Amino acid sequence: MAQRFGDAYSQPSAGGDAPPARQRRMSMEEDMFYRNIMTSRPAKPPSYETAVRSALAAQRKAQSAPQTQQPEEVLPPYSTDIQLEGVFMRKMEIEETTKRAEYRDWRMVYVELRGTMLNVYSVKKERGWWASKHDGPDISPDNPPWVKKGSLERAYSLLYADAGIAADYRKRRYVIRMRLETDQFLLSCVELSTFVKWLDGIFAAINISAPIDERDFPRDFSIPRVQRIRWLRGQRPRPEDSIGFQRLTEQQQRESDEDDDDATDGGDDGGEPPDQGGNTGGAAIYGPRTDHPIVGRLSTTSYPNENIDPDTGKWRPQHHWTPVHDQLYARLCYAVLLFKSPRKSNYIVNRGKRWYVDWETGKMVRVLPPAYGEVDVMGPWQVIRAENRLL
Repeated sequence: MAQRFGDAYSQPSAGGDAPPARQRRMSMEEDMFYRNIMTSRPAKPPSYETAVRSALAAQRKAQSAPQTQQPEEVLPPYSTDIQLEGVFMRKMEIEETTKRAEYRDWRMVYVELRGTMLNVYSVKKERGWWASKHDGPDISPDNPPWVKKGSLERAYSLLYADAGIAADYRKRRYVIRMRLETDQFLLSCVELSTFVKWLDGIFAAINISAPIDERDFPRDFSIPRVQRIRWLRGQRPRPEDSIGFQRLTEQQQRESDEDDDDATDGGDDGGEPPDQGGNTGGAAIYGPRTDHPIVGRLSTTSYPNENIDPDTGKWRPQHHWTPVHDQLYARLCYAVLLFKSPRKSNYIVNRGKRWYVDWETGKMVRVLPPAYGEVDVMGPWQVIRAENRLL
């Protein structure tokens, strides 16, 4: 039987093979659409005259617009969290890296700590302040109102600086030693609160003055120095390994043996004093030892006393912790900088320039920036020191 035309589009039977599917023909509209896309060329870019003309028109429009529509943006002023000012007594110790200061007397100066800069000003005293006002307990001795800021004497950068408590200077109580650029001097204050506040600010400014890659761990700790020393000594080997300690131990052992021999000889000769209680035992002289607590020392008052320990019956007053105790504890945690302490770094910043200093001889060598791939032509203007290894 001949196959009908519609059988090609009918569903195949389950037992027979599936005929090949015929492709769908495109319409005239689709054919024209694809032909235009494939044969059309891209549009040309606009000419330079058109672009310049539009830019000039936009600029003229912006200039002709009133200024009230576009308010000017005002940049925020410089601000820092480290801002301290106060009056100190300053004593110069070293000038020009290794030169002893010519004038080492105490002078009153006005010190300003602003960010990573320490500015030292002269002071101006208002003589007429006392005529209208009176002294009182509300006046701080470290910031008296009749002392004003004068002219700027020196501005120091805290980069590569060092500071600490001047523990070796005992003529004044609260003294801070600072090593800034090529100078070393002492700052003295009167109150403990000022001493702790400025130490905290100075250490914070020094810690953020260096670049992030060159920053070191802070030198101030949360544990007092006495406890740190005991902890470090506990980790060290015992002094019994030294020869001097062995000799001292042998000498003490010989002396104790001689004392025991003398005591034994004196007892045989009758030199021992007689027993007052008639007993010869040593326990009768000192009385029997008791391990139970002594009840007779307990308080006999009817009301509870908070200053009496209920276990031992001894007087134990309560000491209230005050802010002064916090300041004293903080003072024990800050770093100490002695006069003969080694320098923190061989680099300093003087007058905005970086120098390498040999602290034994006091020679300063200018540290030049890198060449960044340029041709290094050696000339007489580049030779500063023969020992300069950083050029």
